[in-house]
Amino acid sequence: MGFAKKRAVLHELRPDIAVVPECSRDSILACKDDGFSACWWGDNKNKGLGVLAAKPWTLVEGRYPTQKWIAPVHVRGPLNFLLVAVWAGQVGGKREMDYIGQIFEAVTRHPRWFAGNQPVVMCGDFNSNAIWDKNRKTRNHSAVVKLLRDRSLVSSYHTFFSEEQGEETRPTHYFYYREDRRFHIDYVFVPAVWSPHIKNVNVGAYEAWRPTSDHVPIVVDLELCETAEVQECTDYPTTHSIMRRTTDSGASTSNSTALSLYVRE
Repeated sequence: MGFAKKRAVLHELRPDIAVVPECSRDSILACKDDGFSACWWGDNKNKGLGVLAAKPWTLVEGRYPTQKWIAPVHVRGPLNFLLVAVWAGQVGGKREMDYIGQIFEAVTRHPRWFAGNQPVVMCGDFNSNAIWDKNRKTRNHSAVVKLLRDRSLVSSYHTFFSEEQGEETRPTHYFYYREDRRFHIDYVFVPAVWSPHIKNVNVGAYEAWRPTSDHVPIVVDLELCETAEVQECTDYPTTHSIMRRTTDSGASTSNSTALSLYVRE
């Protein structure tokens, strides 16, 4: 919440693509004035799911989400891919259908997302961790991780830091802002063939972000071939190997592109 007051903080991180849960519609759409392409979904104008893309990237909305809130959006730019933005929420009724249950439903009910050669990235606030698996029979965190792995998606964080699900050492959420109530519930899943090209994963520090949010950002930097779809990319020039935008346009003049993904408000 309160993203309108945090736009400057986001701009300092200079992401190419930002997934912003729990934000107002107006605060996300106002970012168009800053040069971002923007999308927003929600049933409450004061609290929904937003996605931003900095130039030269643009966003094209897919079908309106049928799960709350798991939203497909087509990213166009130096490399085209499908982004599935996530802010997993409650829907009422059966408990298993809430939160991670919504992601389970979205992945299993939308096979076309994962068909063909277009890369898929799924990231956002999953509100979930493997430590809570025992509270759910089937639609739990590990089940979703397996579903994504079967579709050749891997967690950037776990790949980069060589940590297991449920054993994360860097939390992304501090419940009621308390440092002793910390959990890892935000994720960036990317195609497995991209994993060798993850240049950095950064999780924000509690001390730095405590005044701003009960979550800290997770930022994933990648360097990818512009011509790549889901195949392996191994031939990169040594120039323009930046991980973040250094100009307002963010344009790259080589046949590789730097992509920085950000999750959190």
